[in-house]
Amino acid sequence: MNKKLKVLLLLLAVLLLLVLYLILTSESAREESRPAPAKNEAAVQLENNYTTEAKELFNDYSKMVQADSFTLEGLAALKNKILDLKVPTKFKELHINLVLALTKMENYLNSRNEQEKIFSQQMVNQLKADYSWLNN
Repeated sequence: MNKKLKVLLLLLAVLLLLVLYLILTSESAREESRPAPAKNEAAVQLENNYTTEAKELFNDYSKMVQADSFTLEGLAALKNKILDLKVPTKFKELHINLVLALTKMENYLNSRNEQEKIFSQQMVNQLKADYSWLNN
C-alpha cells in the first residue's frame, strides 16, 4: 500500500470515530433536555390525602380553641395524629409549623406562660393566611 492510501484510511477511521462520538453524545444531550415528567399519580394522591387529613385535624384544633376545651392529653393526641401523616414535600413547612403551634400551646398549658399561647395563636393565624384551604 502506498503512503497516500494509508493516510486516507487513517483519516477515514478518525472521521468515523468522530461521527460515532457525536452521535452518542447528542443522544445523551437529548435525554437531558427532555422536560421532567408531570407529577406522578402517587404524589398527587399523597397531596390530596394530606390536605384532607390536615384540614380535619386543623378544624379539630380550631374547635378545641373556640370551646376553650384543650387539655394536654387532647393536644398530645392531636399532635400525634398530625405526626403520623405522610407529608408531601409541598407541605413540609405547613406541617412543621402546625406541630410547632401545637407544641407551643402544650407549653402554655404546662407553664401558663401567655407568650406561648400568643405565639401559638399567631402561628395558626399565619397558617390560615398562607394556606387558605385550611379555612374551608
